[in-house]
This record gives sequence, structure tokens and C-alpha cells, in this order.
Amino acid sequence: MIVTLDARRLDMSFDPNCTLETLIEQVRAAHDRRLIVSVAVDGRPLTEDDLQQALGEPLGADTQVDLQTGDARALVGDALRALARQFEEASRQHAGLAERLTTGDSGEALREIGAHMTLWQTCHQALIQCSGLLHDSLAGYRHEGRSVQEWSEDVIGKLVEIRGALEARDLVLLSDLIRYELPPLCETWHGLLDGLAEQVRSGAACGTTAETA
Repeated sequence: MIVTLDARRLDMSFDPNCTLETLIEQVRAAHDRRLIVSVAVDGRPLTEDDLQQALGEPLGADTQVDLQTGDARALVGDALRALARQFEEASRQHAGLAERLTTGDSGEALREIGAHMTLWQTCHQALIQCSGLLHDSLAGYRHEGRSVQEWSEDVIGKLVEIRGALEARDLVLLSDLIRYELPPLCETWHGLLDGLAEQVRSGAACGTTAETA
């Protein structure tokens, strides 16, 4: 069996009957500073769906597996910057969204609010996943004197208020929350995520010592 990592053949022993999943885990264990981002078997790159189907299949002695890696910090940094841009864009939309809530176009506006709320959920999940990739929790990273965990608790409180207004169908209160409360919160998270991305990409510690202006 031939196994390459970033176009270099690995000098490792592999059971010819092992599954693709076992092989990948063996390579990861030996190269824990890198993240495998693409897999090809016998010259055929595997899509995400292909990979899920192929993971449990035995490979065979004549198989060639080519693995490509990416640096975990670079990948996490790129993901955090992309998320920061989404918050920047969201902060620009809130005024118009609040206006539509009180001018007869509330149905569409309410659907858009749902999408905005999903962004916060996406952010929460991304921070968990990025922490896992880095083997280092990002919750203790500090921005403007407060940790990510503390900023997250502010978000939870604000989302609870918005949910309460939605359930009560209080469009006036909901409009005020969208117009006045969410834009500065989104701007804060835009800056926080941008700063966190820079710290991660530069290799600085992300725990309680990380700080941005």
C-alpha cells in the first residue's frame, strides 16, 4: 500500500486490510499538528459524500491513498474571519429590518430575524468546533477586557429578550431590540472574531492570556 501526505510518501506500516478511517486516524496520530483536508484513493479525489461511504471499506494491499493537509490555525483563522464578515453585514441590515417590522411588512421581516438568530447559533457551534481543532478552548480569549464566555452570556441574554418579544408578538419591542441592541452587539462580535482570528493565525496563546484592544 502506498500512502502519501502532501505529495510525500509516508514511511509507515499499514495493515493492507485496514479501512480508510483506520488509516486516516493512524496518520493523524503521527502528524497531530496538521489537519487532513482532502483524500484521494487510487488517484480519485473523494467528495464529502464519497468519503463518508468509503471510510468503513477495507483498502487492499495495492491501494494508493493520497492525503492533503492544511494548518489547523490557518483554517480556523479563515473560518473566524468569514464569520466576522457575516456579523459586519448583519449589523448593516438591522435598521431596515426594524423599519419593516413596524410598516406592514412584518411577515418577511420575522423570517429574516430567524436567519439572524441562526447566525448566533452558527457562531456558538463554530467556536466549539474551532476549539476542538486547536485542542485549546477559545472561551477564555479576552476582548476589551472581557472573555469570549462573558460576551457569549450577553448574547444569550439578548436572544432571550428577542424570543420573548417574538412569542408575545410585541413588534414594537422587537423593532427596538433589532434597531438599537443588535447592531452594537454584532459590531462587537465582528471585532472580537477578527481579533481572535489574528491571534489564532499568529500562533499566540488563545487562553486567558489573549487580549485585543
